[in-house]
Formats: sequence, structure tokens, C-alpha cells
Amino acid sequence: MLVVFAQEITNRLQYTFDFIFSEILGVPFLLTTDLHEFNESQFPKINYSLLPLDCPLQMHPHPILFQHTINFHSLEAVPYKDEVYFFESSGDSFLPFDPFAASFYLLSRYEEYLMRELDEHHRYPSHHSVLYRNHLLDKPVVNQWAQLIAHEIKMHYPGFDYEKPRFDFLSTIDIDNAWAYKNKGWWRTAGAFVRGLLKGEKHLLEERMQVLRGELDDPYDTYDYIRELYGERKELLRFFILLGKTSQYDRNVSPDNEELQKLIKELSANFQLGIHPSYRSTKRKKELRQEIRTLETITQQKVEASRQHFLRLVLPTTYRRLIKAGIQHDYTMGYADQCGFRAGTSSSFWFYDLKKEEQTTLRIHPFQLMDVTLKNYLKLAPDEALEVIGKLMQEIREYGGTFICLWHNESLSDRGEWKGWRTVFEQMTEQAIKYKDESGTN
Repeated sequence: MLVVFAQEITNRLQYTFDFIFSEILGVPFLLTTDLHEFNESQFPKINYSLLPLDCPLQMHPHPILFQHTINFHSLEAVPYKDEVYFFESSGDSFLPFDPFAASFYLLSRYEEYLMRELDEHHRYPSHHSVLYRNHLLDKPVVNQWAQLIAHEIKMHYPGFDYEKPRFDFLSTIDIDNAWAYKNKGWWRTAGAFVRGLLKGEKHLLEERMQVLRGELDDPYDTYDYIRELYGERKELLRFFILLGKTSQYDRNVSPDNEELQKLIKELSANFQLGIHPSYRSTKRKKELRQEIRTLETITQQKVEASRQHFLRLVLPTTYRRLIKAGIQHDYTMGYADQCGFRAGTSSSFWFYDLKKEEQTTLRIHPFQLMDVTLKNYLKLAPDEALEVIGKLMQEIREYGGTFICLWHNESLSDRGEWKGWRTVFEQMTEQAIKYKDESGTN
């Protein structure tokens, strides 16, 4: 048990301490404004206030957790023990920075509410984030800070006990386009032939013909391969299905197609499925609900998880729409152009709506890397990608959380531009399962 004194208990304060102590460290705690209760307690204590109390763990609080508006804050780097922090505290605080304020800033995605310069797909640019600018994007700093806080408490209260970091793993597959050539309908197939002829892509035209004649497997049909690789570890795999109307960025097979429906039913019989809200649906509320209903009709199962197509995420609008549509878990929190920890954590967390000043019912599951990021944005070769993946996994192994990766069925084809990337997927999976089993997570 831990007792924390604060002069005011706000939603922001409660949310942050819940995450750090209850969720990461597994420590029950009490927030109190009662000085007598705090002084009389025999449990380990933290004074998170401006009052000079008789307590070995003082933390001069940054005002952000007691505010009710969204403001610009100074994010100057605070160096400490060869690391970089921000939200500077006072000289008499047990750390030179306020880890609670800094954690809330990252978890709430505070900085994203202040950014008006978005990329071509209306996404928050990674290079504007405080973590990217301070070379911290590849570290789950909130989890790291939680361990640092626990260590400080343990130094002053040797009997203080908390959960040690554990490594978990989830592999996610986005199905943007179920097949490269099959089940596209005569109109799309004919158009593809014409475009191929105009571009002089003779080898692709021949491949298309071989697939359509049944002489060659469709390169995007990697589902049996994925099933075999994960075998009995089906709980470690989740698929997200794009079922939107055809548009410039939404190119999947029509959800009316019987073969696509058959594929979805087969996958849902063995794996967890979620909706992959279309590019169009970010501006069309009704289409999001329709896509969810379509998936529920096909699977005869309730759809509770999602990941935005193209990772299109605008706060708080996108998450509010998902909540209204009945989504309880979202897996969009990550960058398209960078690997790492967008929200500073490797653990799932509740979405905090800054404009409503409340914790919501939507659980956010941040991912750390995407296949397209490694190959197309960072221009890495397969062996270089494995190094990046290994470092990210080591961070989570040290500080705890869930290693979540994002792949596509097409990137596992082991053909064309994706030649050699199956090996990356296989070695990553093998290592992640090994770490998970060693960590003893269920």
C-alpha cells in the first residue's frame, strides 16, 4: 500500500497515478487531501504537493495535473544520470523532474491537441513529438519512469513491494487487400491488365494470368503460412479487416464477395478479428458503423477492436467516434514513418479525453513497429530491420509491457519487393514468443 498526499485530487491526477501504480507496478495506493490521514499513515508515503511535510519522498508537482485547460508547456530537457527527462521539478524533490506530469503529457497525447501542422493523410507528424526531438522515441519512458519511482520508494521504505516487469507479445495483421489478383471482378481485373500493358509490366501480367488460371498461388494469400507459423499460439495473433467502399486508398475486395466472406469466417473461427476502419470512414460517420455491422454480420461475433487504415488518427475525434460505435480496444497508436513508443509506453492504457477531462472506456494498445515503416520509410534491409526489432524487444523486456507489431498479409508473400521479409517475421515471432514464455506471461 502507498499513500499519496495532494492538495487537490483531479481526474488527471487520479488517471496518472492509477496507470503508474495500479497498472504498471501493481501497487494499491490511496490519494488523499487529508493531512491528518497522511501524517498518521504507517504505509510508504509520497508528498505530491507544495507543502513542506515530514516525508522522505517529496515531489514538487508540475501544475499540468491540476489544470483543466490545454496549454503550451515548456519542454526543456532535464539531464539526469546520463538520461534526458522533461517537466523539471525542484531541488528538494526525490527526482529532478516530475514523472507523473511527464507521463500524463505522453499518455494523454497532450502535444497532439496543440499540433495543427499535419501530414498529407492528416496524421500527427512524428518529428514534432517531444520524444523524437529528445531521441527517446525508442524507449518506453513511462514504464522506465515507473520503475525509477518504485526504486526510489524502495530505497526509503525497504518493505515496499511491487510487480517486476514482464514481457508480452501480440502480432497483428492488417488485411488491406485480401488478394493481389483473385476475386477482383472483371472490371478491376480488366483495368489492371490495361495498366500493366501501358507500364510494360510483362512479368506481372504473366503472374496475374498464372494465378487466375490456378497455376500459381495468389501472392497475397499468406493465410495458411501465418496459421502454420503460429500453430497452437492462436492467442498471439489478431487480424484487422478492411471492409470499406472502394476509394483511392481503400482497395480491398468487396465485402459482398463470397470468397472474402469465406476467408473472414475461416479466420474468425481461429483468431481474434477487428475492424480496419477505411480511409473514407474518418470523414463519414455512417460508414464506420456500416463497416462494423458488415464484419459482425459475416462473423456473427461482436466487433470490439479496431485499427485505423493508414493509421489516420485525429484526437479526440477519431476515438470518440470509435467509442460511439461500440469499439472497446484500438490498436492505431503508433507512427507510420518511425518505430518506437508514440505514447511513451509499451503498456495498454485508457484513452483520456483532454477536452472532456475524463478517462474513457476505450483501451489503447500501442504498437512499436510496422513492416512498411521498416522497409519503405526507414529503407532498411531485412537484417537491419531485425536489429531494430531486437532493440525494441529488449526495451520491453527490461521495462515490461507488450511488444505489438503490425504486418500485412502481402508483406509476407516473400515475393517481389517483399522478398526476404518472411525471415524477419519468423525470427521476430520466434524471439518474441521465447521472451514471453521466459517472462511467464499468460
